[in-house]
Amino acid sequence: MASIPDEPHRGAIGDLRALQQPGLETFKRYIHGDLPGPPIWRLTGMLPTEAGLGKATFSMPVSPWLADGTGIYWGGIYSLFADAALASAIWTTLPAGKVLTTSELNMSYIRPLSDSTRNIIGRAATVHSGSQVGLSTVQITDQDGRMLAFGSTRCLIADFPVDPDQQLEAPDLGPDDSPDPFLRDPPQANFCDLKKFGDQLPIDLQRATISGGRTHPVWQLTGYRAAEIDDGYCKSTIPSSPWFSNGSFSIYGGLLAWAADFTMGMAVYSTLPAGDLFAMLDMHIRFIRPATIDSGDLTLTGEVHHRGRQLRVCSCDIVNAEGKRVAMASGSALVIPGGAQMLSEGKKPEDMIASATLRKPVPD
Repeated sequence: MASIPDEPHRGAIGDLRALQQPGLETFKRYIHGDLPGPPIWRLTGMLPTEAGLGKATFSMPVSPWLADGTGIYWGGIYSLFADAALASAIWTTLPAGKVLTTSELNMSYIRPLSDSTRNIIGRAATVHSGSQVGLSTVQITDQDGRMLAFGSTRCLIADFPVDPDQQLEAPDLGPDDSPDPFLRDPPQANFCDLKKFGDQLPIDLQRATISGGRTHPVWQLTGYRAAEIDDGYCKSTIPSSPWFSNGSFSIYGGLLAWAADFTMGMAVYSTLPAGDLFAMLDMHIRFIRPATIDSGDLTLTGEVHHRGRQLRVCSCDIVNAEGKRVAMASGSALVIPGGAQMLSEGKKPEDMIASATLRKPVPD
């Protein structure tokens, strides 16, 4: 089934004009529309809205494209979003001719997204900006100011000399004959019948999804595909699409973090009995080498390492088409007994999580 990454990408890749002035000036140009944004912004709708020395604020609409087939927005959406603000806050401290790459990303999820969340806002601040390493933190809130997630990052800084006076041509921004993906009507989900959702064994539902070619809106947006499911195990693929560029020739780290989170969640879901759901609580990912765009599919392998009554602990490895490790992630998830039935009855994700956390704790 065709997905957005099958289309020609839109947005700027390799625009060296972004390096001809200090980072703070660059981000002010992005905000004012004087520089074109990269493909990942065009894909998701994320945009910088404010920039100061050592600070950056981004916003992103919560589009139905980001949901799974049941209408739930997984915690990895916060990771997808946070990486942009975190790296940008550090970039505002850098002089011209400097680039940075995310080395490590940590996220703690506080509240889930829901259909009442229209936009999320990420406010990032630099903690340290050195000659080779930068550190920053981010707080993510909804449109009403409610805290949703908290994160931190470590970025590596390198020289990329560019002549500040050279007249550089604008890059090809791709076609512009239809709305950007996040603005389009989302595809119809064919994951399952929600009325019967609470009666189905998760691993059977997952296997039927693979064998039947079923999909989720967020899979259609990203080209993500589950390839193999076993008890506590998930193997998936995602294309190295130019749509995932944050302006460079490598895949945006936040997209890889989202994919790792989703794969870990799939592995956790496969361990649950019929009627239960889960919610990812946190994730940590280390990036080992860049994942180059247009270099073949990336393979993600998720496994569950601990199965407590309330808590699952999991990991995910990401390798490129050559079999070389790109990133490794870990995370934990809260088990929500009866969550699938609650979803069938129309309860909101935050109410389901509240019901799980209000239960009397049982030692793992």
